[in-house]
Amino acid sequence: MKPILPALLIVILSACGQQKSDSPSESIPPAVSAPGTEAQPVVPVASPAASTPDLPEPASTPVETFSGAVKPVPRPPAGAAAPKAAPRAAAPAASPAPADLAAGRQTYQQACAFCHDKGVAGAPRMGDAAAWSARTAQGADALYASAIRGKGAMPAKGGNPALSDEAVKAAVDYLVAGSR
Repeated sequence: MKPILPALLIVILSACGQQKSDSPSESIPPAVSAPGTEAQPVVPVASPAASTPDLPEPASTPVETFSGAVKPVPRPPAGAAAPKAAPRAAAPAASPAPADLAAGRQTYQQACAFCHDKGVAGAPRMGDAAAWSARTAQGADALYASAIRGKGAMPAKGGNPALSDEAVKAAVDYLVAGSR
């Protein structure tokens, strides 16, 4: 039952990158592998417990994960320096070049327009400066991260995992430029 849920979620979220068709007889084309890649067969992996010699358990701290399950996370060694805090939001990036905006427009139309043109599931609409002001104040890197990883109802890369990070960033630049 568990393998069906991710597949169902992918099918549902893939609609975010689809363009609306007026013809009901059109069928959706089959999925295609990225150029230069071939499908690889799934190979079972031996259980790590069976091949690992008896080693002492590392000290760990339980952490609650998304599903609510408790997962151990290794503690840093005693006396280790604390990790540095993440930098604050960066200033908004300079306006992108027209060539970048043209590439961003194409990606936007393919993967983002369905939701952002209509405000689907609370997506801020293209051209709505008020809706975008709080988001753009967080900086370009925060916007890029949200678009690449997904946020709320928005799937990662607009539901198209074949998009490069650069293409997604260009689409974000196009969307922000059209919403100022």
